[in-house]
Amino acid sequence: MRWLEGLNPLGRLKHFRIRTKILLSNLFIILLLALAIGSAATFASKHYIEANTRELSINVIDQFSKNVDNKVEEFVNSTVFLLNDKLLTQIVSERNGPITDAGYPSAYTRVANLLFQYGNNNPMINAITIRNNQGRLFWWDRPSAQGSGMNTTEADKIMDRAERELGRRQQGIAWTASLRGSDEVALVRYYLDMNQVDQRFGTIVIHLNRAYFTDLLADGSIIHTDNLVIVNARGQPLIEGRYGQEDASLQGVTPDAGTGAFSLGRVTRVKGERALLAEYRSANTGWTILCFIPLAHLLAGTRILETIIIGVCVVFIFFALILAFWFSIGTTRDIKRLERTMRRVEEGDFNVKATPGGRDEIGMLAVRFNMMVARMNELINHVYAERLAKQKAEYSVLLAQINPHFLYNTLGTIRWFSRSRGQTEIERMIGALTGLLKSSIRKLGEFHRLSEELEDVRNYIHIQKIGYGDAFEVAYEVDESLAEGVVPRFILQPLVENAIMHGLEMSKGTGRIRIAAAVEGGTLRIVVEDNGVGMAPGFAAGLLVADREARYPGLNSIGVRNVHERIRSHHGVPYGLSFETAPGSGTRAIVLLPYSTHLEEVNRHAV
Repeated sequence: MRWLEGLNPLGRLKHFRIRTKILLSNLFIILLLALAIGSAATFASKHYIEANTRELSINVIDQFSKNVDNKVEEFVNSTVFLLNDKLLTQIVSERNGPITDAGYPSAYTRVANLLFQYGNNNPMINAITIRNNQGRLFWWDRPSAQGSGMNTTEADKIMDRAERELGRRQQGIAWTASLRGSDEVALVRYYLDMNQVDQRFGTIVIHLNRAYFTDLLADGSIIHTDNLVIVNARGQPLIEGRYGQEDASLQGVTPDAGTGAFSLGRVTRVKGERALLAEYRSANTGWTILCFIPLAHLLAGTRILETIIIGVCVVFIFFALILAFWFSIGTTRDIKRLERTMRRVEEGDFNVKATPGGRDEIGMLAVRFNMMVARMNELINHVYAERLAKQKAEYSVLLAQINPHFLYNTLGTIRWFSRSRGQTEIERMIGALTGLLKSSIRKLGEFHRLSEELEDVRNYIHIQKIGYGDAFEVAYEVDESLAEGVVPRFILQPLVENAIMHGLEMSKGTGRIRIAAAVEGGTLRIVVEDNGVGMAPGFAAGLLVADREARYPGLNSIGVRNVHERIRSHHGVPYGLSFETAPGSGTRAIVLLPYSTHLEEVNRHAV
């Protein structure tokens, strides 16, 4: 097995010199300290930068959100001027009569010119589409805009989507993503009669260049078009940047149009990279504005700081190693000197003395070593005396083992003599006493069978019957199937003795003792009951818990409380001894034990 020990670095470490161990331990502490300081500094810097960035992001998004709200309100108000155009309203509402198929091209041209004038006044408008209540379509789109070249089919599809959007919102105005598949933002609203707002002539859709909102971002800002996402009240992305609706972070956004609230930022994973998410929900528009700041970009400034920290740690470790090496040499110098002195003592020179090099632990070790050497001669002189004392003790043990056999032989002689003289009562009494004596002094274990315990009780009762005659009788209610049950030695004899000596009224000659046993739910329940004078319940409980000097004497001074404590020490709560008694009502002693028939196993685990 030594070759296995050689493969274990910790096993080989115990064979190193103390100086090497001290040097290695100091080196480990230095490296651990440098690593802890460097990690703490790096963590603190990253935390500080992240906290500042979160605060800056919130401030920037706050300002940007307010600007977006203003731009939304401004543009919605500007559409009112278009709805107030009398000529446009007259054509769309068909007040002068229905537009026939022959007159539709002329009406379309007039409306397109009016929309052209309105669109040129706002370069951010890319297209305007109108469908009146009679289903006539009118549109204009900027030629240079994305998705230009609209036709009747496309315009009809746009208006179908717009009317479905207004139907879902149950509002007169809605913002949504482009309804023609372009990178735009669309405003959908009913074409209302501004003089009678409960009357509408159709639906109008205005497609805006998303730059209408993104131009609000300042150059060099922490928020830019790539990391910006604007989601409307229904969770549809109006501006996505490079983070699309398929991202898990966007799918988890649940806008709340009723309240405006900030999210102080959380770290999430978007498109495979970790990013800091700052979020603002507008109470005016119901929009949610999100800003994703990649942590790689956020913590780029900490790289230089990490390099500086590593450099400082390397310099610190270098000088610390020099100091540790010098300290290890100084520490082991006195140890080597003490080791040479110990070798001389090992060779038999008890007159040598170690010279303390200081008042530290090693110096005190040298002083104690000198005291040890001075006492060694004294200790050697006592060795012989101690050996004699040990031999004497062993002799006493052997003698103690011989004495019980002498008593057995003596009682056997008396029993034989009584039998030869026809004294059968004395013979039975001595036989019972011999059985009790054997049970009390044999060392075969703390536990034995219930049948053996009952046999000891019968021997004890037989002896007491000689003295008391027929003053009491004993009834046994124990099923033969319980005879193999395992119980501690001498737990019933003290209880029977207590009933005879202190419970029964022998002068009346009506004493009765009942010994019963049964198994209930894996618990062996043994009852010793008498019809004697009884006692107060509080006094009975005090026998088990109080530190009382008066115990009921029994064989080998085993008392009632001793029975309870032995059971508790082996089996714990809820096992043990309890009493049911009252003055003048007799006493019932109840013993609870875990039921088992494995004697050897129980004795092996006994404490």
